[in-house]
Amino acid sequence: MKNGLNGSGSQKYKCNECGAVYTPEPKENGYSADMRLLAIRMYVEGSSYRSIARVLKINPQSVVNWVNRYTSKLPPAPLPNKVRKAELDELYTFVGEKKTKSTF
Repeated sequence: MKNGLNGSGSQKYKCNECGAVYTPEPKENGYSADMRLLAIRMYVEGSSYRSIARVLKINPQSVVNWVNRYTSKLPPAPLPNKVRKAELDELYTFVGEKKTKSTF
């Protein structure tokens, strides 16, 4: 006899004789591998977690989890070569307003 639905929406049945609960044709949980790969590619191309989630109509935390799981499997990035020369230029920044006022 029918015994409700499981978490993924598949019909559950209960055996009248032994009382065991089973699902003859369970649905796959989660998102497809293609969806996960697309989200990771979008992230690599520069999209934010939220924009990926909005476009694919999924939870942003799922995108974060997929990217973190993928990046944890990557080899460490190579160390950059040592810099022998560096050229600096001056940059002035004012926070708030300038102390002296110009009159023109």
